[in-house]
Amino acid sequence: MNVPAAHPEYLSYRVKRLYMLINQRLNDALKPYGLARSQWQVLSRISRVGTLSQKDLQHAMQVESATLTGIVDVLAAKGWLERLESPDDKRCRVLRLTAEGVELMARIPDPYEIVEMRLLGDVPGPDREQAQRVLEAMIHNLEDRS
Repeated sequence: MNVPAAHPEYLSYRVKRLYMLINQRLNDALKPYGLARSQWQVLSRISRVGTLSQKDLQHAMQVESATLTGIVDVLAAKGWLERLESPDDKRCRVLRLTAEGVELMARIPDPYEIVEMRLLGDVPGPDREQAQRVLEAMIHNLEDRS
């Protein structure tokens, strides 16, 4: 049975569809490395800063604690991430890539770059710039400014 889209006439529907397609393509690009998008995002963020508390990572990724814990558990089980005692607060844990995690991240091409090249494929430069401006304006319109 083919279920019709809820509101295909709305721009927000097409933005959501685009978001879902981008996530699918990111996962496709990461699959050969044994990673999903959310796992790569965790490794990438930690890779850029060295160590990061799980709480700070949760805030940056805007995910629930249980969601992030599940991702971290999988990455730790694969040997790519380790939990350490925080030098500042013994009650907190910080996350750091293992040597295997560092090596893995060095081998993986940036999946966002791969997807962006495909996404923008035959879109002319001026249209890309206009799309960027329009998207930024829409984001600004919906951000909580209270």
